[in-house]
Amino acid sequence: MCSRRGNMPPRSVPPFRVALLAVSLLVPLPARSDESAPHFAADRPVDMKHIRLDMRIDLKAKSAQSRATLDMAALRDVRHIALDAVDFKVQSVRIQQQGGEAIPCDFDHDGEKLVLNLPEPLPAGAELTALIDYAVTDPDAGLHFFAPSDDEPDAPYVVWSQGQAITNRYWVPCFDHPNEMQTTEIIATADAPNIVISNGRLVSKKPNPDGTTTYHWSQEQPHVVYLMTLVVGQFVSQTEHWRGRPVTYHVPEVHKDKIKNSFASTTRMMEFFSRKIGVEYPWDKYDQVCCYNFGGGMENTSATTLTEGTLHDDRAHLDQDSEGLVAHELAHQWWGDLVTCREWAHIWLNEGFATYFEALWAEHSQGPDEFAVNLHRKARGAIEGGRDKPIVWQNYTDPDQQFDGRAYPKGAWVLHMIRRRLGDDLFWKVINTYCTRHRHQNVETIDLRRAIEDVTGRSFGRFFHDWTERPGAPEVTVEYKWQPDDMLAALDVRQTQKEDAFAFPLTFEFRFESDDLPHVFTADITDKREKFYVSLKRRPSMVRVDPNQAVLMTLREKKSRDLWIAQLEADPNPVRRIQAAEHFGESPDAGHTDLLAKRLAMEPFWAVQEAIAAALGASDSPAARDALLKGLTLENPRARRKVVETLGGFRDEPEVEKALFALVRKGDPSYRVEAEAIRAWADVCAGNPTDELTKLLSRDSDQEIIRSAVLESLGAHGGKAVLDTLLDWMKPGRPIACRAAAVTAAASLLESGELGDTARERTTDAIAACLRKTTRRLQGAALRALEQLGPDAKDALPEIDRLARTGQLRTRAAARRAAETIRSASPAARQPDEIAKRLSKLERENESLRERIEELEAKGKAAAGTAAAQ
Repeated sequence: MCSRRGNMPPRSVPPFRVALLAVSLLVPLPARSDESAPHFAADRPVDMKHIRLDMRIDLKAKSAQSRATLDMAALRDVRHIALDAVDFKVQSVRIQQQGGEAIPCDFDHDGEKLVLNLPEPLPAGAELTALIDYAVTDPDAGLHFFAPSDDEPDAPYVVWSQGQAITNRYWVPCFDHPNEMQTTEIIATADAPNIVISNGRLVSKKPNPDGTTTYHWSQEQPHVVYLMTLVVGQFVSQTEHWRGRPVTYHVPEVHKDKIKNSFASTTRMMEFFSRKIGVEYPWDKYDQVCCYNFGGGMENTSATTLTEGTLHDDRAHLDQDSEGLVAHELAHQWWGDLVTCREWAHIWLNEGFATYFEALWAEHSQGPDEFAVNLHRKARGAIEGGRDKPIVWQNYTDPDQQFDGRAYPKGAWVLHMIRRRLGDDLFWKVINTYCTRHRHQNVETIDLRRAIEDVTGRSFGRFFHDWTERPGAPEVTVEYKWQPDDMLAALDVRQTQKEDAFAFPLTFEFRFESDDLPHVFTADITDKREKFYVSLKRRPSMVRVDPNQAVLMTLREKKSRDLWIAQLEADPNPVRRIQAAEHFGESPDAGHTDLLAKRLAMEPFWAVQEAIAAALGASDSPAARDALLKGLTLENPRARRKVVETLGGFRDEPEVEKALFALVRKGDPSYRVEAEAIRAWADVCAGNPTDELTKLLSRDSDQEIIRSAVLESLGAHGGKAVLDTLLDWMKPGRPIACRAAAVTAAASLLESGELGDTARERTTDAIAACLRKTTRRLQGAALRALEQLGPDAKDALPEIDRLARTGQLRTRAAARRAAETIRSASPAARQPDEIAKRLSKLERENESLRERIEELEAKGKAAAGTAAAQ
């Protein structure tokens, strides 16, 4: 019979490491590099075939008692099998082979890895079943329990999982790596009337005599572990069908009337994606469940989990929708779930695809103008996020580092550039080939490149080098001049980035006042500077650079004023009109202001109206003010909100203050316009706005949009007299959105310098308290506030460090940033010479200790060898 070592404590730390850790508490260490040795796909000694979990969920105890049945086959001879299993209370492990009886198995568990010590080696090809009984109680990550408490009195009893990137190991014993696929099964029992939602097909739902209900879910097609999901709670569910598959929306009862605003397009999206990809939606059903305190969305196979924030009422629906988020997570059912990146360095194959398909849905459902603006806004994040690292970056220290602008918007732009180079027909043929060839498989970037080259015969080596293997994007300046004597358009194209030239085709389109067809010229740009001369029949009235947004770049143009005016007034692409408005806003003069004022009243598209309003804000002239005041009547609420925001910059203007106050008093059909009016009026108010703002705290709105604006304005303008009000709105029991806004407001008040030492300490402590066992939104606000406070927030570092390890994905990233800022701003961190000396001494002491340990180990081995010989 095998021995049982069970839940062993972590191994003791060697003495020299203890010394290092002790001193590190006293000496602020330099910021740790965000790079490590390169990562590659994880080793797979066995092939995990199937994971079955039999679970009893206790929401009040925040616990899960489970038995995991793992079916696996050896890929090589193995003696030990190491599973990811963090903080489990392991009760027993048994193994079973070839239909024999299950026998106890020796195991080690250090709190992170569960190692099965097999009684004899498992030969390559042999199959094994492991049965593991264990419990988890309120784990730090992976499985998130919520219940009413002093900090969250309004929290529901609910649990939901979040496995990406590597946190399902907190409740599922597994190989928690994206290159391992298996089928899964969850049989979960919970107290009625709670429901259980998981992956795949609902095999059965059985009420039990003890008042519980058992749900049996079976995911019969393979997927990766991080996509396993479990949600248990009370929800209202609505179901429709698409091609015979159930499509169900689960929301808390209080939000049931908002389902249509968020999810009405789901089945049309499923149809669109299935048709364009050429691969039908691949799973048995599609669930979307909105959970308390969940952030964003997570594309668990066949069962997406979403934030409650995506649910909104009819008034909010005027200028808010869930289309982008819903489309993004649905697209993942192909890109990420059916076809999954093999290693986190290639996560853009999941996230970039989903982000681009989100834009493709906008193109299909709302038209080319919305698509163009969608891509334009993604370009900003793509350029900034990809400035320092390539898309495929293997030297990360934590998989979370990959979920940034490189994976999402830059990845989307890579696909868009491929589409523009190939044309739609070839692009969709490539997409179908790539998806069909690799369904239920892992992929790396080379697999997409091979699909392109196999389908088209074109070499894409340079393309993938430029856009996935190196950081940055081209910074392009195009200077245009007309040479009338030769009837030539002279084009001087420069790449001004410090790095080597990128290679890309750049298209120019010349339009004329007559009815002549546009003249289109495409040049292959390969050097840092190139000149081209294009023969034309007459001088063009419009010169369009990259008219179809085919290149991710920072573009500056040098051309005459009349061409900029033509672009502002008549370019068919709204992005080019936006760029013209920005051009005139950069050099405000009377002529430019009059031009923009006239155009604001005539421009038909909301995003261009926004850009014109912002450009007018660069001028403090009466003409700009008057144009913006007229803009308060714009029909589109998004454009109207930008007008209101811009008017908030016109101080000492009685007409502006009067108009904004009238809007505040009257309200607006849009919550967001009304909230922006409150902020803008408070900014321009000649007197003290505190009394009027305090009255506005009585206004209700969906997701507390209006009250949040009031609280933030109180923090910005109310002075120390409003501190008690802000602290009251930060307390448990207040709406989470209001607590978060009060935290932001309190941080503004602290930065103003008006508070004395006692009040500062009291306020900082109240903000830090919002980190503990609260919602993601409130934690995010508190982290941003503490980051602003710098060294004054040093007492909160232990809690910030905890969130950096165990928070949700974006919370972990925010906590790491806050901790780095607080530490780097502390007085001790500004003593590099002293730190360097102390570290140098510490390293010498550690080296001496290492040498002594190595000497002792060598002597021990020698003694053991002598004893063996004797």
